[in-house]
Amino acid sequence: MGHRYESVALALAASDAYENADLNLEVIDTAIGDMRSQVALDEAAFSELVSRFRLVLDTNRTAPAVMRIMVSAEAARTAAEEAGDPSHGWLSRRYWRKEAERTNQELVGHVAATLDALIDEPY
Repeated sequence: MGHRYESVALALAASDAYENADLNLEVIDTAIGDMRSQVALDEAAFSELVSRFRLVLDTNRTAPAVMRIMVSAEAARTAAEEAGDPSHGWLSRRYWRKEAERTNQELVGHVAATLDALIDEPY
């Protein structure tokens, strides 16, 4: 029974994340750019892979993996914004910086897994 609640929570969080899709896609693009040096593909193949990845994000919004990517991007973006908010005290900003790092690493993991799956999948 708990799995159903987790699925609903993920779907609701993803719905919220897609309300800020443009901002979250910027966070995702930054994550992809940061991992570019670790991918052994030429520029044309990498561009094709990223293009396919963006298509997956746009057309498979209800897929759990895509929802996790968008939720992670939203969390990373929000945490980074909070970390930079001067109205927070230093301890709060420190917490948000650590949260931004953690959620960004989570995002990178989800994006990398999806990119790996796309590399392995014939098209």
